[in-house]
Amino acid sequence: MNKAPASKICEMNIMDRSGHKQLTWDTAKLDEILNAQETFDELVKNGYTAFGSTTKAEAKHSMKEFDPTMEELVMVPKTVGG
Repeated sequence: MNKAPASKICEMNIMDRSGHKQLTWDTAKLDEILNAQETFDELVKNGYTAFGSTTKAEAKHSMKEFDPTMEELVMVPKTVGG
């Protein structure tokens, strides 16, 4: 008997001037995945850099494309040096 893959709740932490905002999605819910992908794409388009990991305990690595299986994403805005 084949079992469906277990769903998991993933999160995107979006750093901003107020501190951060959090967006979560269930990997078994397509509408939530699409919303997270749209948010990811819009933030990257606006200069954010994405870092992610398959588990919260792992070190984050830079990402160029959305991967809904990443347990944790951190979106960091472009910083201006001076």
